[in-house]
Amino acid sequence: MSNYLENICNFIHQVQKERGSASLYLRSNGKEFSNELEDQFTIVDKSIKFLESLPKKQSSKIEPFLTSVQYLPAKRKYIIAKMVEPTEALAFYTREIISPAIEIVQELSVFDPANNPTKVSAFINFLHWKERVGLERAIGTQLVDMDWSNTASFKNRLEYIISEQQAYERMFLALADERIQTAIRNLQNNNNIFRKVEEINQNMLKNKVPSDVKSITAKEWFNLFTAKMDLLYEVERSIEENLTSSEPLKSQEPKPQKLENQTSLEGLVRAYLDKIKLVPLFKGLDSENLQDILKYARVVEHSKGAMIFMQGEQASRFYIILEGWVKLFKGNADGEESILQVLSVGESLLETVIFSNTPFTVNAQAVDNIKLLSIPATIIREKLQSNKDLAINMLSTVANRSQSLISQFEQLTLKNTTQRVGWFLLKLFLEKGGVNTNLKLPYDKALIAGYLGMQPETFSRTLQALKEHGIDVDRNLINLPDIFALCNYCDAELSSKCNKAGTDACPNPDCLN
Repeated sequence: MSNYLENICNFIHQVQKERGSASLYLRSNGKEFSNELEDQFTIVDKSIKFLESLPKKQSSKIEPFLTSVQYLPAKRKYIIAKMVEPTEALAFYTREIISPAIEIVQELSVFDPANNPTKVSAFINFLHWKERVGLERAIGTQLVDMDWSNTASFKNRLEYIISEQQAYERMFLALADERIQTAIRNLQNNNNIFRKVEEINQNMLKNKVPSDVKSITAKEWFNLFTAKMDLLYEVERSIEENLTSSEPLKSQEPKPQKLENQTSLEGLVRAYLDKIKLVPLFKGLDSENLQDILKYARVVEHSKGAMIFMQGEQASRFYIILEGWVKLFKGNADGEESILQVLSVGESLLETVIFSNTPFTVNAQAVDNIKLLSIPATIIREKLQSNKDLAINMLSTVANRSQSLISQFEQLTLKNTTQRVGWFLLKLFLEKGGVNTNLKLPYDKALIAGYLGMQPETFSRTLQALKEHGIDVDRNLINLPDIFALCNYCDAELSSKCNKAGTDACPNPDCLN
């Protein structure tokens, strides 16, 4: 099996470079990199010859993948003739060639009984990490040496890819053996290429564009990231060669018995104790039972834009928001995303996967600087079996989340844009206590628009249109004429949060229906 993996991994590495080369060629309108691109075509073609030996019976994905590879020569002709946009070429290489190839590697690795499962998991996360570095190489060639103020869409995609990189890198290092961890740490700490790329990425996530990045050429960007990709490929080959070595499996989540001697609360947990007691999940728990759970907990911090977990990552910890906002979303390789929910203080992240002990089904990202209460999933599952009040609270939390999703679906499918925006503002008003008529939008308008299923410009126009109803809008500040200004947008979910619903003071009795 190792020969199969070696061949297809080499193909992936070379076609990733072809994707970046094509992006650079198209960005220059064919004026640069034509010879290098032709040379890369030749290298990839040599690696394709070995793909025919892939064990087709062991993966149903191999035949469709080989069919896609057959279209590669035709797509290249369009690229050379400059008859495709860079984004179209990027999508073809990523969706039709590279992503399916990585899926095949995953299947071949997982179903080989000789392989160590933990090392396979580390290997797959490594491939996804490296692929995001390759995407950053390709996308970045379209962005650098340009007016950054006019490239918001590319920049947003790049930030998304960087966040994914960090998440996959974190998952990989959590599973890798000490030898591989040491190799990566040495590169991170001592290699100038790694350090330069890390500096670029950190500044990008902080929404800063260093002067040296503004002045870098597309070709220099390509060469920098190609050097990093080549270094990662050397590590990849080492991982691949050692998938079968028999070493003790690394647990993906803390084992309860290692924590049994803990009797006191971690410092930050103690500092947030009053806020934690108000979390619906812990409602009604006495101090002894609550402390029995919290002695295993810790408070973790994430900066704005950080990935908390990724779709497919094993749910080893249970998270509750103590400060800030978190968005749950699904994304694709092009950096496009579908926002499912935006959660805030007191809400937990994906309770259902804790029940089922399955991987996370979506991605979670910090909208701003956040603090989370983090509890080992094994502890929560154990306490749910022994504590009736906790189990009832968890069921109630899941039910409320389901109702919220139904309400959100209704807003997206049955309501017009004005009704959706009015509903969102009313939701914000009630979550802030239902008293203060001065509201501040909690996060970026683009994120709110995505959450409400509309374009950012549509959201901005709708906000301005609300002025006709006496609602004053000044950038991200909303001033309501009175506490009843948004009552027409109420529904059954929001009415449950309003202390005037169902009383004589409520101007909209239909909100309970």
